[in-house]
Amino acid sequence: MSFIRKIKIGKRVYLAEVKSVRENGKVKQKFIRYLGTQIDGKPAKRVLTKDIKIKNVKRSLDVISIDTIAKELGISSIKSKHFLALVYSQLLEKRSINKLEDWIRFTEIPDVLGIKEVSTKELYESLTDIEDEEFEKIEFAMQDIFKKYDDSIDVAVIDVTDTYFEGDSEEIQKRKGKDGRVRKLLQVGLAVSFQKGFPLFHKRYQGNLSNIQIYKDMTLELKERGMNSVIIDRGMMSSENLKITQSLQLKIIAGLKKTQTFASEFLCKINREEIYSLKNMVKLKNTFVFINTFDYSNGKLIAVYNPSLEVIKKQLNFNRGADEIDPFIGYSLIYHNTEDSSYDIVKKYYDKEIIERAFKQIKGILNLRPIRVWLNNHVEGHIRICYFAYAILSLMNYKLRKLKISSIDALNSLKHGYKVNLRSDKDNFEWSLYVPLEPKQKKMLQALGVVYKI
Repeated sequence: MSFIRKIKIGKRVYLAEVKSVRENGKVKQKFIRYLGTQIDGKPAKRVLTKDIKIKNVKRSLDVISIDTIAKELGISSIKSKHFLALVYSQLLEKRSINKLEDWIRFTEIPDVLGIKEVSTKELYESLTDIEDEEFEKIEFAMQDIFKKYDDSIDVAVIDVTDTYFEGDSEEIQKRKGKDGRVRKLLQVGLAVSFQKGFPLFHKRYQGNLSNIQIYKDMTLELKERGMNSVIIDRGMMSSENLKITQSLQLKIIAGLKKTQTFASEFLCKINREEIYSLKNMVKLKNTFVFINTFDYSNGKLIAVYNPSLEVIKKQLNFNRGADEIDPFIGYSLIYHNTEDSSYDIVKKYYDKEIIERAFKQIKGILNLRPIRVWLNNHVEGHIRICYFAYAILSLMNYKLRKLKISSIDALNSLKHGYKVNLRSDKDNFEWSLYVPLEPKQKKMLQALGVVYKI
């Protein structure tokens, strides 16, 4: 009966198949064949170079990076693996669904998700595979994960964006969008955490609703989810919305429209020389502003004077030949009912650009606009795909922060991390290896917690 013997020569360990035989009354080991070497305690089979054939080459490291983050967030628990394939594809390839089938086959998406066959038909049908109950369960679970990384998870920044729909659904009305074109518009309200921009929840609305109406609905969702503070832009605020916010006992930081009432009751009382002083100065990322604070509606009203903005707006008015100049040009208003100082509030309010970056990624990188599916329920599926994809991107951004590289740049680099699957027909043996990685790529994988075998 044969067995494997380890033969150590120098620092290398060789493996050989031998069997015991008796010669002249003594038991000896007879060499049968050389099997290979032992690397890191594991056998490495010997295969002749002339017998090696490339079975296939697949994009791998960017896929398993996404899959690693999706597993941590619980997104990979989605029952429909074809829906999950669309989420992964949304991050890696900007193609319409009818052009994804062939591309996916050349990635490790089917392997990591356990999909045997990929077809355009199944990809289209998967848009409706995730039900409300399953989606909400995963969305709530993600919040618990994000809490580990962001202690501002109970402070939501809310905004709304337009996207348009090219299908035939009669439920979606045409309206003029921000770009001036009249089309079938949808609106997506998004809430993200204040510090890290992690997605908290999203809601879809008809295109004919105002931001003020949308805010009323989203505040109820905030309260139901246990969040206690909200930061919004002036387009969502009204006197009625302020009362609703206060009745729900929510803390709020909000921009206010510079109405004639505010101008006459507050801005007229400001002494220009007094506000334009060192004690009233607040340093923002790219400029300096000056503030004056008033009591207002069980909170504080902060008048923010921006000299740089005043100069720019006045010059634009001069260029248009305007005779009258707004005496309060360069001023804006912020309301809050928190315990924070006016200085901190102004910095927080202008730091809310985190949600603008979120929408930039969702609408640009993730291609929320346009929605090129034709059924109403397919639209919802597409929005949810973009939402999950953004959740993955946001956590990747956090994990890569120390390397000072964005999740998008990391994925662009890792897409060259190909997995080469090899085969020797002579030995009936298959194995895989990765193309050599740069040190920077290895650091990315380590930061993301990706485990892979060289």
